[in-house]
Amino acid sequence: MANKSKNELTNYRRKRHNLTPVMVTLVAVMGLFVGIGSFSVVYNYMMADSQGEITTDAFSANDIAGQAQANLIGSDIDAVVTGTDPATNENELSTITFKNLKNDTINTVTVTEKSIMPKATTIEDIMTGDIYTYVFDKDKNLKELKVCERAWSFSDTGAKVNKTANLIKFDAGSKEHKDSSYKYDENIISVRDKGNNPLTLENIGYMDTIKLTGYNNGNIDKVYNIVIESGHGTIELRNLNNIKNPKITVDGKETTVNLSSPFITVGEGTHTVVVSGKNISDITREVSVTAAEPFVLDLSKVVVNTGALTVYSNVSDYALYINDKEYDENQSILLPYGEYSVRAAKDGYSNYSGSVTIDADQNTCKVNLTKLNRSGTVNLSASPAEAEIYIDDNYVGKGSTSVQLALGSYVAKAVYPGYKTQSKQINVSVDGQEINGSFELTAE
Repeated sequence: MANKSKNELTNYRRKRHNLTPVMVTLVAVMGLFVGIGSFSVVYNYMMADSQGEITTDAFSANDIAGQAQANLIGSDIDAVVTGTDPATNENELSTITFKNLKNDTINTVTVTEKSIMPKATTIEDIMTGDIYTYVFDKDKNLKELKVCERAWSFSDTGAKVNKTANLIKFDAGSKEHKDSSYKYDENIISVRDKGNNPLTLENIGYMDTIKLTGYNNGNIDKVYNIVIESGHGTIELRNLNNIKNPKITVDGKETTVNLSSPFITVGEGTHTVVVSGKNISDITREVSVTAAEPFVLDLSKVVVNTGALTVYSNVSDYALYINDKEYDENQSILLPYGEYSVRAAKDGYSNYSGSVTIDADQNTCKVNLTKLNRSGTVNLSASPAEAEIYIDDNYVGKGSTSVQLALGSYVAKAVYPGYKTQSKQINVSVDGQEINGSFELTAE
């Protein structure tokens, strides 16, 4: 009996010895599968930063994406606001949608009475593009909203938007960020004015002062929020054509102005404008510019400098024309600064054509008429009535004119913008001869 028990014990020990390797192998295989499953969950969560967006509006701890989101419960999350839905009545709760700035996941949380908000911040103050650090619970309620310590912001001018490359770039016109550039996400970027009115990237002007708010995820600085703190406006210079050779300076810097469209783009605020010209004393104005509408600087009442003109001639009783306006030869002539055409005529004398510049208190002009020994009278008319008439390229009048010409051959022509120029050959061959001619111009 004792021998039998001893044999049974020996067999039991043999069986146990043979079973041990099998059990070890089975445990190792099961451990391997558990390890692979755990690694898969952790790997998918860690790779969320680089593998794109995982939507987790409804998540379960049994789902891999849901597990990754669940792992963030109670954690500080740096995120940008992609949307808000304020409650419209007391029976509703407000929600905020965030995009995680580290792994691009999207999460919508509910704002409750227990949600802790930054001081003096309400759901109405939260805008798309704002950057916060937030914490949520297992029921997707917002536990706390904090100022994001890793967010950065600065204000500067001289920004240009490159929509092709999604870049905000500062050039030499910036104060502190020359040659700096910052990427932006065209799907999230928020642009507004200082009153929180929504704007677009197209509203950003080179002279604007803009505030950029962004985040560095460890690889790149990206802008999510732009506020135009000080925009740009225009100054309209009306009646600038009253001024001879105008020169405009704004805040001490000379500015080029197109006379056909005299607008100057400047930043909002107060500017010193100086208008100079050959026929005026310098005009200095303080102007206050807003983005709402152009500031009009009317120069119609500018006091233009004037000078006296005295005309001397070798003959008397002649007709005198200045800019085609007739003056008496003994008349005191007072003219604004500028350049004028001068014409004189007398029967039996060749016509005089010239010019004079009024740029001083006293100015003179000499008119010399040459007597014609033998001459004829040439009467010319043109249609349209404003057509200019020339004889041998010398201007003699508009529409209808009569000139005394010495014997000889001449070429007369009529010129008017938009019409074909006509020419005629005139031969004055007999003393006292009278010749009539007319021009009927046709449109080009």
